[in-house]
Amino acid sequence: MSVVVYHKGVMAADSRAYSGSTHPVGNKRKIHRMPDGSLLGITSNQIGMPEAFAKWISEGASRDASVPAEASLTALHVLPNGDVYLYSDGYTPSGPLSGDTFTIGSGRKYALGAIEMGADAARAVEAAIAHDLWCGGPVAVLALHELQP
Repeated sequence: MSVVVYHKGVMAADSRAYSGSTHPVGNKRKIHRMPDGSLLGITSNQIGMPEAFAKWISEGASRDASVPAEASLTALHVLPNGDVYLYSDGYTPSGPLSGDTFTIGSGRKYALGAIEMGADAARAVEAAIAHDLWCGGPVAVLALHELQP
């Protein structure tokens, strides 16, 4: 369905849109910079869930907000201070987690293997695209802390 990698301050993802089957339906953004500067990467086989979840996070992740009852997703939320939180099929995060590398989605094992062999986040996503039929390009990349000109 997807791959999202967070490695050493950089989040990268594939952009193949999920149609509910192997039939391709174009591309979409799976990683987002939230209004507070945090990064959010989302994978889901529930059409529309990534957009609803990103909106929920950007609006403050209120427990009183109207959200789908069943959250079929996996997400990485990296706060501006570098704390990493994992959401897995629900609205309650685990974390902050320790580590330099986090991978989610159907291509996560390929991406993690590429990281172990020295790839950066973008190249790890390229490895997942090459080996997981649910992943496709182009690769999107966001740095947690953008360099100022």
